[in-house]
Amino acid sequence: MDPLLLGHVIIFALSAIACVATIPQARKIQHPETREGLIVFLGSVALWSGGYIGYLLAPTRAGKLAFYIFGFTFAFVAVGAWLYFCAAYTGRPPRHAPFRNLILGTFLFFTALKVTNPLHNLYFTTEWVTEPFPHLVIHHELLYWIVLGLSYAAIAVGFFVLMERFHHTGSDSRPLVVLVGLSGLPAVATIIGGQVDWLLLLMYEPPGVALFAVGTLFFYRQRFEAIRLTGESDKPAIFLDQETRIQDYNQAARKLFPALEDSFGEPLEAVNTALAEHLTKQDILAITQDGDTRYYDVSSTPFLAGEVTTGQLVTVTDVTERESYRQRLEEKTEQLEALNRVVRHDIRNDMTVILGWAEILKDHIDEDGEDALDRVLQKSQHVIQFTEVAREFVESLSEEGTAELEEIHLQPLLDAELAAVRDSFPNAQFHVSGELCDVSVQANEMLSSVFRNILENAVRHNDKETPEITVSCEENSETVRYRIADNGPGIPDQQKEQIFGKGEKGLDSPGSGIGLYLVHLLTDQFGGDVWVEDNDPTGSVFVVELPIHKPSNKTS
Repeated sequence: MDPLLLGHVIIFALSAIACVATIPQARKIQHPETREGLIVFLGSVALWSGGYIGYLLAPTRAGKLAFYIFGFTFAFVAVGAWLYFCAAYTGRPPRHAPFRNLILGTFLFFTALKVTNPLHNLYFTTEWVTEPFPHLVIHHELLYWIVLGLSYAAIAVGFFVLMERFHHTGSDSRPLVVLVGLSGLPAVATIIGGQVDWLLLLMYEPPGVALFAVGTLFFYRQRFEAIRLTGESDKPAIFLDQETRIQDYNQAARKLFPALEDSFGEPLEAVNTALAEHLTKQDILAITQDGDTRYYDVSSTPFLAGEVTTGQLVTVTDVTERESYRQRLEEKTEQLEALNRVVRHDIRNDMTVILGWAEILKDHIDEDGEDALDRVLQKSQHVIQFTEVAREFVESLSEEGTAELEEIHLQPLLDAELAAVRDSFPNAQFHVSGELCDVSVQANEMLSSVFRNILENAVRHNDKETPEITVSCEENSETVRYRIADNGPGIPDQQKEQIFGKGEKGLDSPGSGIGLYLVHLLTDQFGGDVWVEDNDPTGSVFVVELPIHKPSNKTS
């Protein structure tokens, strides 16, 4: 075989082999459309090169012509695959591209012209020659050069959108520029092919495109993949290698961390110690610039080659608003807990003093004052007890834990609360319809506040001269439901949810008072619910539903 012919065959064969050998690596790309574009790109370049090998080695004129048209057609496919890859890589969904039907139609039209060239010779003509070795010479016509110009324009569009993405992310584009330069060298051979004895009148682009395709895949697995991810948002992002050395960063990261400028290859710890430490921490990174402190969440996405980590993408998310709210909430919680401790301490001390003096008065009052003194003693004991229960309730709302629940018998609890409100509101009438349900629930001592607040609310917001409140209950196998009905003015439908402060507004809900808000919180904490219905003929019915506690029948 002629050495020059052998050299041409080897060049195109190596191009095809390189593309085919890298397709398995391209299949590992996670982004679906980018993966599809690059696989078709590699495959079409391989077939393009293979067509040229067949053209050079086929023994007959017809065979050479068929192989040349075959490779020539896949050269056009490679251009389309390249644009598909660039669009997908830069976040432009190829399947939803504008005028895609027109583009596809144009592609099919020119492909048909290529395949039918022997009929019209608009693309090229052929001539059999013997120098520098016997082969079929291809003479390209005007349509060929027009389509070639359009193809290069399309390829340039792909390079442009890639460079745009690199610029947007502030990434180092030198590897891409080097790849473009190397892939463009064979184009020189195409241009001067008819003027140099050892070059044929061929398109020598396949070796250059193969080099670019393989190089793109190599860089894609690290730098290109990082740039694609960082380009999807404006968040600061830094690309590190497996030794946490800086390989790339976007403009947002450079603005947030000025020390990143010209830091390629340096360890992240040497550039920004705080950021390096937060790669393994779960807390928030605080950064102060120009006297303004902002807070950031630092996350890391690893790049894997099989099971080996080859690098990581560090993304920095601004969470200043969320962190500021958390800090304000934490500060208010601390203030509330401090106020709660002070109030409980002062109230408890004062009520203990009142209780002590009231006990002394027992021996110094007549029979007419005994009843009043008993009520003072009873209420004093209740207030002291309530301050302790309030402490437990506040702790149950804190982050340290949840309220401890125990078995509570409802009948004696309701009897005690009814007796208390009868003493507090002698002008009101409290009735029990039927008998109170003799069941137990899982709750704590704060359960009494649920019924006390509803009973007192039924009197305080009653517009009748004699408020009438009726308590009834019903039970089934799973729950017990207490109904507390009044003869007051009733509650409009649009306020039935709001009075409990349910939903996001809480105590800010219109018509919500601390008492009913506490009722909602406690019933929810006990696994139950509370709501209000209309009474007949007038008034409201507050319904408290709680799950019945069923002790286990375990035997030792």
